[in-house]
Amino acid sequence: MIRIEICTSNYKSVCNAQDGGADCAELCSALEVGGITPSYGVLAEVAHVMRIPVRVLIRPRSGNYIYDDREVEMMCRDIEKVAMLGYEGVVIGALNDEGDIDVKAVKSMMRAGKGMKFTFHRAVDASRDIFESFRQLAELGFDKVLTSGGCPDAPRGASVIAELQKRYGDRVKIMPGGGINISNVESLLRATGVSDCHASLTENVTCFHKSLYPDGVDATGASMVWKESDLNKIKMFVQLCRKL
Repeated sequence: MIRIEICTSNYKSVCNAQDGGADCAELCSALEVGGITPSYGVLAEVAHVMRIPVRVLIRPRSGNYIYDDREVEMMCRDIEKVAMLGYEGVVIGALNDEGDIDVKAVKSMMRAGKGMKFTFHRAVDASRDIFESFRQLAELGFDKVLTSGGCPDAPRGASVIAELQKRYGDRVKIMPGGGINISNVESLLRATGVSDCHASLTENVTCFHKSLYPDGVDATGASMVWKESDLNKIKMFVQLCRKL
């Protein structure tokens, strides 16, 4: 059976993921920059209502995945807080200056979350050698790795994902993510042979006062629109995947 993870960026999206039948969720914020760690307030509120396993993205900023010692310490502190709130696990990643897995940083984060489960995020797609990176991650003890096969999105990386599944699928769950939707998930899953997939399935939320923001922006030009994982999209996605 295909295991479905919904990438959620707020409280309502987590609720929609579990109400829509998803198996699990990743919780982050600011999906428009690839996701960063949610606020403590969001984490605490979601912890009260989650009925499915949720893993929290640990990423202190946007940009690259090369972190200094201070940033690694920040991530370790965030992991400790997430563990205290009862989350299943965290989603982490770090690279060194050569583009390889930053084993020292990763081990520090795994120690901070001892007893939790760990997903390595799409930093793996930015690594120098994706196949060597997967070998290292399997040895480090990750149970899931999120990947687009080193491409801008998972459908374009399907052939690489299929080869990763062939080489490492018996050691770590390989979870395609990036650009997956109702129209392409079936062909992607058949092409790769994986049993896990990751999608955000968002819709724009335009719940603002038309009289205040007739053009959907405020006086500074900032958008008054945000994204939520859509309940109906999730239900359709789950129904489709359950047939495969």
